[in-house]
Amino acid sequence: LGLRRPIEVQLGAQVSDVPPAPPKGGGVFGTVIWSLKFRYFAWLNSPKVNVKPDIRLYLLYYDPLTNPRLSHSTALNKGRIGRVNLFGDSTYAKQNLVILAHELLHTLNATDKYDLANSMPIYPDGFAEPDKTPLYPQDFAELMGGRTPVTENSAEIPKSLKQTLIGAKTAREIGWLK
Repeated sequence: LGLRRPIEVQLGAQVSDVPPAPPKGGGVFGTVIWSLKFRYFAWLNSPKVNVKPDIRLYLLYYDPLTNPRLSHSTALNKGRIGRVNLFGDSTYAKQNLVILAHELLHTLNATDKYDLANSMPIYPDGFAEPDKTPLYPQDFAELMGGRTPVTENSAEIPKSLKQTLIGAKTAREIGWLK
């Protein structure tokens, strides 16, 4: 990129309220209502700063001992807001950054590159190295693919951002490529 810092991150103040959770299995109407509620929540809970943020991500931390599996995080391009579920344990710090980066890219118009039914990256766009021979195992995860394909039927969540790449389709979606 021609920019030295394409994204600058600043932590806002702690928010005591919890953003509304997305509807479970809700139809289009339920999703529209939720997105309006979420945008209203963000309007009410925006940091009081001199420079208005372009993107606001609300981070919800959970104890991995009592919540070994987290529900999906979500982010909206409209309003550029996200509700991000993370583990509140320092051993997950690098993996949390992968989830944060994934949701951040959603606010910039990136789409998921994995199958929602099984969380497997979709070939070719969900693969960091779709032309690699042999195809498996992949060395990296495409950030919006969410996982590193190990075999045709298994994939692993990357342990850090160093194990991820942004593929061409994602780069086009967020305006990094024409």
